[in-house]
Amino acid sequence: MTDPEGKAEEFKRFRGFMAEIGAELTIWELDRGVIEMDVGDVHLNAINLVHGGVTAALIDAAGAHSSIFCTVPGNIRQAMTVSLNDIIMGNVASGRLKADARKRGGGKTICVLSCDITDEAGNLLAAGEVTCRYGRGSHLSEGTKPPRSET
Repeated sequence: MTDPEGKAEEFKRFRGFMAEIGAELTIWELDRGVIEMDVGDVHLNAINLVHGGVTAALIDAAGAHSSIFCTVPGNIRQAMTVSLNDIIMGNVASGRLKADARKRGGGKTICVLSCDITDEAGNLLAAGEVTCRYGRGSHLSEGTKPPRSET
């Protein structure tokens, strides 16, 4: 599923921290997740460049999402980051960042994902690897039925 207009209406909407920093899931498909974000003053460090924590958060979230797209509507997949590596090679003070993550492999409990962060011109600013632990049954592309809610 891609969202060419950038509206992400049919995609998962972030809440909490990712929503607060303005992150948007713009492409979400099996083994791939793309998150984009406009850089603002809140994202900058003391030398007016994007803070390393912002790139780490984008790598973390895009990586995890590349492992949890579910091919069966209504089912869910879950994963939790257990290790993250963030290498910053460049930086910007404004513009739009794009974190493009792909699942590289895995088994029933662990998966490994790679992510590149680029600026609007396509310049590579950061790269990272994420290791995630799947929730029960989440290694399957069809996922599992969500838990029943108690009423």
